[in-house]
Amino acid sequence: MAYFLLPRGKQQSKMDLIKDDLRNLLPAMSFPMLNQLREHLIEHFGVKTSPLAPAYRRYKSKFWEELSFWALPKKVQEEISEQGLILSPLFGLIKLEDPLPVYEVSWRDYYELKTLKAFWKEHLSSLWERTVFGEVLYDFSSHDERGIVDTDCARKVIRFVYIRKGKKVINSLPHRAYTLRYIVEKDLPWEDLGKINFLDYEVKEIKEEDKQVTVILESEGKYI
Repeated sequence: MAYFLLPRGKQQSKMDLIKDDLRNLLPAMSFPMLNQLREHLIEHFGVKTSPLAPAYRRYKSKFWEELSFWALPKKVQEEISEQGLILSPLFGLIKLEDPLPVYEVSWRDYYELKTLKAFWKEHLSSLWERTVFGEVLYDFSSHDERGIVDTDCARKVIRFVYIRKGKKVINSLPHRAYTLRYIVEKDLPWEDLGKINFLDYEVKEIKEEDKQVTVILESEGKYI
């Protein structure tokens, strides 16, 4: 099985798509063993527990806009929903359909004399290892999320580098969304990553060192 570690997105939509209060829905969220910690953080930061929207609509970034999860075929939605993981400074580890309020909490905020990045690094360690141990992990996460969980417990860790007009793409959120869609829609195993192509991007090189796999895609920049 493969897992997809997806970027949270710092901006949030204020959509109200779930007519309920988070305190009623918290027991049904993914990874309920984290709920006590979540409740403490909600209270500590004074987070309003409504309105709510699923994570894939709450987070607002180029990744989520270009992924357009709500418009994907049902089979593709189901696979991404089941295998997609998101790191959240308020909720720890969540999935795409978990209900989220609007919250202004970052990894740099403090709780119990620790940044939330350090706090969740400690509390997610065991759960994360049980979840992804021995599996293939596609790491689409953002730079500020690196180091919270130990990706080395996965069987393979796959990351992507995008080169446009000879220069490395710095803000690659749309590219990561297109890559995820391609992999899932084509049901592409990690051994066949050389087949990835979207817009005018094609795989130029695949570097493999022990568990780490780096896929380098290049384009002439005609479309994005």
